[in-house]
Amino acid sequence: MTKHRSILGFVPVALLLLLLPASVPRAGGAEEARKAGWEEETPGRWNSLPERTVEAGGDTFRAELVLSPRTGVAWEKRISRPLQPEDILSIEMVSTGINRTSQDYVRYEAHFPLSVTVVFGEDSMNLPWKRRIADFFREFWHGFSPKGVRLTFAFGNRVPEGSMYRLGEEETVFLVGGEAELGKKITESRNIKEDFRAAYARDPKGPVTRILVSAERPSREDGSIKGEIRLTSPLLR
Repeated sequence: MTKHRSILGFVPVALLLLLLPASVPRAGGAEEARKAGWEEETPGRWNSLPERTVEAGGDTFRAELVLSPRTGVAWEKRISRPLQPEDILSIEMVSTGINRTSQDYVRYEAHFPLSVTVVFGEDSMNLPWKRRIADFFREFWHGFSPKGVRLTFAFGNRVPEGSMYRLGEEETVFLVGGEAELGKKITESRNIKEDFRAAYARDPKGPVTRILVSAERPSREDGSIKGEIRLTSPLLR
């Protein structure tokens, strides 16, 4: 009887160990990035962290990654800065692959290997309350988006480079690269206020409250890809 109980007690522990990742890749430069105000998390319900190296300080953020299937990472810096004329966001991206399963036009089905999001957390669109409730339950399953209106600059799948489109009423995506740019350095200089006006036909109602840098490789993808992303902007100071 004692032996039987010990076996039963072992089963939940064994199941728990199977659910845990074998190891968590360490991030070079993570402590320096944290001191510079960047917080790291894993986006998605089932993702684990990829291999990565981070550099951050002053007005610059840089990361190198190896993204295998079912891995992802997001870095976030919280700020509160009204947009100034000099607030240009310089972006450099390099990716050796795309996420071929990403449906770039479909909310919750778009999974960009590299992206940068500028968040206006005190801004919002006038949406019906029923839509807000429905979105809450969808995000409860898929993961919550940052509160506010968002501009996302991303490396996409089949959507043509240079496209601008809505991924939900409160997020506009600018595709800065795709399959034709694989392995090439993409360099973008974005005037955030002008991009906001192009997306919403008005100025933002409040300051920039967050900058997000994200990288993701869904489980259905085949093989690993390498990526590098670098940001430079007065917004990051």
